[in-house]
Amino acid sequence: MSALNMLTEMLTNTTMSPKIIQLWAIRFALLVKLKLYSNAEVEMSMFGTLETVDLYYEYYPSEWLNRRGSIIPWSMRLLWAILPLHSNSSGGLYGAVDRMYGIVDHLDIALLAGLPYAQEQRVIKYKVSVLVQISGVLAGSGGMQPAIKVLNQLKTLQPSLSNVVTSAMARLFFQLGNIAKGDEMLASVAASLTPEEGSMNAGFSSLAHGNYSEAYQHFARVCSINPSNTVASNNGAVCLLYLGRLSDSIAQFESAVTGSLHPMLLFNLVSLYELQTASSTNKKCKLLETLTLTDRDGFPYECLRL
Repeated sequence: MSALNMLTEMLTNTTMSPKIIQLWAIRFALLVKLKLYSNAEVEMSMFGTLETVDLYYEYYPSEWLNRRGSIIPWSMRLLWAILPLHSNSSGGLYGAVDRMYGIVDHLDIALLAGLPYAQEQRVIKYKVSVLVQISGVLAGSGGMQPAIKVLNQLKTLQPSLSNVVTSAMARLFFQLGNIAKGDEMLASVAASLTPEEGSMNAGFSSLAHGNYSEAYQHFARVCSINPSNTVASNNGAVCLLYLGRLSDSIAQFESAVTGSLHPMLLFNLVSLYELQTASSTNKKCKLLETLTLTDRDGFPYECLRL
């Protein structure tokens, strides 16, 4: 918030330039971090679709004589694309996906035009990051099949990500109930995975088969390899809950949040507090005290269910 206030002073009475747009990009990132989505939407609307003439280097020949292209930083363009996810007035989910696919189209045009190798690789990297965002948005909204199609594009575009993408696709097939296809995909990459990745996949496969005891063992192995793996900690604790071991599940969540204040972990932990005891509010307040000591601007305190 202090950084945001400082930027308010710095951007007052300024004119647009390539250097000033860098400050605007930081401001938008801070607004989103602080969950001030409506403010971010209003301020970003001043830039339209990020394609006006004053947002290109060619508009500033005295300062950037031989530079061409947009002055908009990639981070700001990506924020502009995902902002509708947090604001229905900008189209919500469909508005965000439409903007992201618009960016992909622009990147494809650049690739077809032919670029030097270094620039081509940078454009491919940008396209990969957008497709990852699109697949995540689609999967999060329940569009598993479209998300799988996008992930297939990623495998073709960036073969080096094949193992990660295949594992992600397998998890989506598990969620669709196509367990055989999920297991088939995991088997295709099993030999080339690290022990941590292999145990994660084995844990998700066991979950899909309803074998929670075995799944817990796999996720516990992941945590022993990488204690900061939040997903493994969360899933291991959930397995304990399904096994009827409520106290053990709470203990694992409590251990996990000492190293990570991830909202998902905290939300699940306080939910179990409510299930365990009528005095859950006291335990939630202790968690809140821990969070306030860390002075975390923009942390979603609503996950504590107070």
